[in-house]
Amino acid sequence: MAQYDVSEIITHELMKGEVREDFLISTLESCSDPKPKLLKGTISDGQYDAGQLDIILCRPHAHIRRVGAQCFVEKKDALCVIEVKGNCTGKDLKRAKAKAAMIQNLEGQESPQYGLVCYKVALEEMTVMKRFGFSYDSENKTFFDNATIPNEAEVDWQKIEYPELDFFVSFEMDKKIFLRKYEVSPGKFRFVRAVQSPLIKELFSMTRGLWVPAHQAPVP
Repeated sequence: MAQYDVSEIITHELMKGEVREDFLISTLESCSDPKPKLLKGTISDGQYDAGQLDIILCRPHAHIRRVGAQCFVEKKDALCVIEVKGNCTGKDLKRAKAKAAMIQNLEGQESPQYGLVCYKVALEEMTVMKRFGFSYDSENKTFFDNATIPNEAEVDWQKIEYPELDFFVSFEMDKKIFLRKYEVSPGKFRFVRAVQSPLIKELFSMTRGLWVPAHQAPVP
């Protein structure tokens, strides 16, 4: 959040966004040895591309084409895409949903994970959690997912507004949220809320969980 406050001094929106992206890249690079390969650019299937993407976590031996400061990454070589938002809105989530679907529809069987990391979120915590499939227990003041209740009928599960996303992270002080998709039953996916503090450790764990196995895999 300190980085968010510093970046607020910058009035140029594009530069402000790049400062936040660069800070997140340098922070994530510090979580592993060897460092994960994190780039800015786009994902392409050779014919179409996904447009500008904030951060792409690539496989160690990815074939990358560089055009200035931007990179073209083949879909099969991308492990994860992180979009960075200063103050995430409902429109940002809708755009992310569409972008995730676009990447999934590019040619190629393997799709990278895709999600949002935001320093602040314009929506209330209750709204965010509900849109990712959670209910609220007012008596205990806790969120829960009906899908995790034994013998709960699927018709009673809360709808997930953004099933195309794989994760959502908010670092805002009063809205600390880390949601990640998982398979609750064969072919059915829900989100789980991580509780580790600070939340940046969860982001470290997620990127390491993708990068380390890929780095240890034999070169094709």
